[in-house]
Amino acid sequence: MKFTIAQIRTAIRETLAEAAKEGQVQKTYKKSFKKGVATAAKGGNKNTPPYTKAPKVGKSGPVGMP
Repeated sequence: MKFTIAQIRTAIRETLAEAAKEGQVQKTYKKSFKKGVATAAKGGNKNTPPYTKAPKVGKSGPVGMP
């Protein structure tokens, strides 16, 4: 099957348009990840309680544990 120049141009334009859409999504994900890393680097997340109580053994531990 022979391809004409017009068909090749159309295929390339469609591929580039699809890649550009994916690039926008990747940019959003990258920005979100950077914000998360920055929040973690500050030393904590907002709206979470401090861990002041010591952990306790639960009821569903392995066999033989109190």
